[in-house]
Amino acid sequence: MSLRVALLARDHRSLLAAFENEEPELLTYLRRWALRHQERDGLGRTWVAIDEVAGERRIAGFFTLAAASLERQLVTAGDLDRLPRFPIPAVLLARLAVDRRVKGQGLGTWLFDEALRKTLVLAAEGPIGFRVLVTDAKSERAAGFYDRRGLTRLTEGRWPCRMVLGLKALVGGA
Repeated sequence: MSLRVALLARDHRSLLAAFENEEPELLTYLRRWALRHQERDGLGRTWVAIDEVAGERRIAGFFTLAAASLERQLVTAGDLDRLPRFPIPAVLLARLAVDRRVKGQGLGTWLFDEALRKTLVLAAEGPIGFRVLVTDAKSERAAGFYDRRGLTRLTEGRWPCRMVLGLKALVGGA
C-alpha cells in the first residue's frame, strides 16, 4: 500500500462509493454525512487514507475528529479525577474505519496514530485547551482495539462504551 492522509474534499466524492466496510453506519456516515458535517455544519473533520495502486486511487480508511466534552461524573480515578467538577474539554474520535479489503494490515493502528498525532499538535499548539481524547467503542472488538492503544473504559457493560485517553503526559505536562 502507498498511503497518504488527506482532509476529505469534494474531489474525493467519486471514491466514496467504492469504500467497503461491514458496518452500515460507517458507510452511511462517509458517503452521506462526512463532507456535509465538515463543510456546511462544522461538526467534524474527516481525513481519508488514500491508497494509490497502479495509478488508481481508493479510500483505504478514514477517521473523523470533533469537539466534545467528557461528563465529569464518569471520571472517578487518576489525575483527571482531580480536575474541577465541570465537563472536561475533549477531542472526540468520532469515527475510524478501514476498508474490508485491507483489514489486518495495520491500517487501523496507523489511522489511530494519525488521529492522535493531529490531536496532540492541537493540544500543544492550538488556540483551545482540552485534556482528553474520547471515543465511543461500538463493540467489544472495537473496545479491545482501543484498550491496546491505552484508552480506558469509562462505561462498562453498555454499548457504545465511552473510552478516554488522558493527554497531559503525551503533550509534555507531568
